[in-house]
Amino acid sequence: MTDISMLIHSVHELIISEARVDGFRFARETSYHSGASVDVSTFKEARLEWKRVTQEGLTSFVFRFPQGLLVVGLRNNFLHADAYGVDDDAAIGLLELVRQRIPPSEQKEDVVEVSFWRRGQHGPQCTKRGITGPAWPEVRGNYVNTTCTALEELLATDFESGPEGKLVLWHGEPGTGKTYALRSWARTCQDTIDINYIVDPDLFFGASADYMLDILTRAPRKKLNLFVAEDTGELLATDARQQTGQALSRLLNVCDGLIGQGLRILVLITTNEDLGALHPAIVRPGRCYANITFETFDQAQAREWLRSHGVESMSIPSRSTIAELYAAIENKQIIAQKPKQFGFAGQLRTVSE
Repeated sequence: MTDISMLIHSVHELIISEARVDGFRFARETSYHSGASVDVSTFKEARLEWKRVTQEGLTSFVFRFPQGLLVVGLRNNFLHADAYGVDDDAAIGLLELVRQRIPPSEQKEDVVEVSFWRRGQHGPQCTKRGITGPAWPEVRGNYVNTTCTALEELLATDFESGPEGKLVLWHGEPGTGKTYALRSWARTCQDTIDINYIVDPDLFFGASADYMLDILTRAPRKKLNLFVAEDTGELLATDARQQTGQALSRLLNVCDGLIGQGLRILVLITTNEDLGALHPAIVRPGRCYANITFETFDQAQAREWLRSHGVESMSIPSRSTIAELYAAIENKQIIAQKPKQFGFAGQLRTVSE
């Protein structure tokens, strides 16, 4: 860390510390998408204490009001505000003022907010942005009956009063639609679940517990928190303890041990590994709230799927993934409708997860 970046970070923290000393001990926060801009004149009745612009494109301001302190950050049309007031009403009032001056954008029905967590120079860093999630009826035909039934049971779960501190395990060959199902789950349950995507799960469950515990306590608590770790088969392997040390133990402790007690969380692990390659502690009865295998299509199922997409005859193997079926009709230019997009983080891809 450079001297100047240390100075910026220290000054920002110092201002907030001084707010508490001044009696602004009641804190509230809000986050939402907004196409509006923020500048020093947004709150003319307040005094600007600090403006910070980072290389990552985050612009943040600290405004001082008689009744409290307001910290506003905006990046990629996503706003986060922290209000510190002399009492709770003052903090709430400052957030209401933020929404008046910096109104939220109308969010599209198929856009779901996701928190992407990673470890940065100053500890856990969170980037929030919207991802598109398909409605389940639009994609249920991309899964064989056994997988479809299990997913529908999971999507229908009432998480307001449902399970917490449990593991959800999805496993299957690459290209069977695990990531696409996740996007649909996120849209279906966006009113009851906060999606937290762990960008670096090897560090999250790794040697230092500070990173994991910090994220677990920082994540929003108004709804159930779903922590997602994709393609993490090495954490679940039969020799996981030898290969990854305490990572497996920490994962299990978060799910249904002491670490997860009092936290409304689910942990979703996806892997391409076969069940037989997974550690017995993962697959024992009662460990997983949902243990779903993403099956491939046999020839009869594949032909039915192709027929529903306007393709009557095509040479197909004995088993096919949904990604391979989309690729087959696309490569042959036999496209009855625009192919669905697959993918979750980063750029959306046509047929890969």
